Amino acid sequence: MARPPFLRRSNSGIIQTFHYEIKPKISHPPSIPISQYLLLNIFTHSTRRNEEQLNQIHAHMITSGHLHNPTLTSKLVASFASKTVPGSTSVARRIADQIDGLDTYSWNTIIRGYLEGNDPEEAILVYNRMRRKGLKVDTYTLVFAIKACGLRPVILEGKQIHGQIFKMGFGLEVIVQTALLKLFGLFDEDRVVQQIFDEMPHRDLVMWNALIAAYARGNCPYKVREVSYDMVRSNVKPNGVTAVSILSSCSSLRALREGKAVHGYVTKNLIDFDVFVHNALIDVYSKCGSIQDAFRVFQLMPVRNVVSWTSLINGYSDNNCPNEALGLFKQMEAENIRPDEITVLGVVCMCTKLRSFELGEWIDQYVAKTGLVKESPAIANALMDMHAKCGNIMKSCKIFDGMKEKTIASWTTMIQGLAMHGHGFSALVRFCQMQREGFKPDGIFFLSLLSACSHAGLVDEGRRYFSSMEADYHITPWMEHYGCMVDILCRAGLLDEAFEFFQNMPIKPDMIVWRTLLRACQTRGNISLANQVMKMNHLCDSGPKKSEDYVLLSNLFASNAEWDNVKKLRKEMKIRGVTKQYPGSSFIEVD
Repeated sequence: MARPPFLRRSNSGIIQTFHYEIKPKISHPPSIPISQYLLLNIFTHSTRRNEEQLNQIHAHMITSGHLHNPTLTSKLVASFASKTVPGSTSVARRIADQIDGLDTYSWNTIIRGYLEGNDPEEAILVYNRMRRKGLKVDTYTLVFAIKACGLRPVILEGKQIHGQIFKMGFGLEVIVQTALLKLFGLFDEDRVVQQIFDEMPHRDLVMWNALIAAYARGNCPYKVREVSYDMVRSNVKPNGVTAVSILSSCSSLRALREGKAVHGYVTKNLIDFDVFVHNALIDVYSKCGSIQDAFRVFQLMPVRNVVSWTSLINGYSDNNCPNEALGLFKQMEAENIRPDEITVLGVVCMCTKLRSFELGEWIDQYVAKTGLVKESPAIANALMDMHAKCGNIMKSCKIFDGMKEKTIASWTTMIQGLAMHGHGFSALVRFCQMQREGFKPDGIFFLSLLSACSHAGLVDEGRRYFSSMEADYHITPWMEHYGCMVDILCRAGLLDEAFEFFQNMPIKPDMIVWRTLLRACQTRGNISLANQVMKMNHLCDSGPKKSEDYVLLSNLFASNAEWDNVKKLRKEMKIRGVTKQYPGSSFIEVD
């Protein structure tokens, strides 16, 4: 059985790649030339064409004149647009621009190709070109264009398409309206989201899920609960996607009772009780402090993914169960499940809470072995913070200096660690280095910088950096910045200047600022200034919020021999039932 002669003589390599043969008994339709028939079969049956082969087919179609055949060109455009090779979608677009009469499907594949290549701007441009050329637009065109708008930083194009949809007669298409609802939900346009939903006469399960997910994503848990009740009253049966969104809102509200109700419902009614629902249940039980229930859900899971392990590890960490969290992480490693960045971050943060030098070294070696510290600036930042809080500032500096890609968070963590260890001058040197590398400080960074000045007693530098926030960087100081400045002056013994500073604050000082000043007065024995502060009644008007505020006031009254006030204050403590919630404690790490 021989191949046709003209195929045997081909030097293009197409035949050798696809091994295409024509059997003698098979006849092609008489209205289609044999070369065209072969090309159609190649496009239809050969699904794994590489870029070189597509280029060869493209060249053959040009030389044979088949490029102007809309049917063949549509197949060629779809093949180029579906490839993940960079630039292949642009090739498909250039071919489509040269041919008249291409169908909507061809243009849709180009828009989808740009979407899959994470180029939403070009996808929207192709959609606009279709509109200008008067080409027919269908449901899929609009859905792809709306998805492209969701990847853009602004919603302007989305609003324009929203208006065009009604003009083109797609106002009642559930698929299109659901895509619009998801789009406006991404940009927290809750009013528009609800309007789109209310205007639809027929709503399917997907649209209900999109509405609930939009409110869950926009941190509107009460609205999620309200819509879910409406959904049940409308006789629409929830599925797993619905359950995940509702459980997410229960986590935000710390609503354990509602979370258990959803758990009971999905157990009785859901067939698709998948891993995503299980993970959401672990999260809601962990956030609500019911860690044993979270563990039971984890144990009963038929299939677990890395998110399942991470959720429970973080749940143990948040509920002060470090040993269980570490045990689960080691079990995860023993079962050859590779943790992702979120898992490792959770374990590092837990080691930071424990302030354990030995655990810190262990997790540092583990991260170095997996290579995650080189891949993720977030993990490097977390390790720097952990080592600094565990007392190993030199290790923090080593990690920082070895980072290939630094962020403003990296510089903030480094300066905060140096400040914690009293290396104020080193922190200022790092700040100068950061400026030379072109990083712009933000409000959180200045908190760390002012803290460094406070710990090192650098009063003049603290004044200068506080003034430069607004003057040089146009950052309005927060309450925390004012508190840092008061602390700088109080630590340096400049109590009168500190008192004058917060008297002139443009915002009312909070309890922390007043507590800082009063404690400094007590430490320095400046009873007269303490009396001036208390006579202003800011602290008393606000009302002591913590037991330490009562203790501080009582000690100040006692220092001034105002025993009646001491007696009155202690009586008030008994009436309100105020006790010392966190008594002083310390611990050591034994080798």
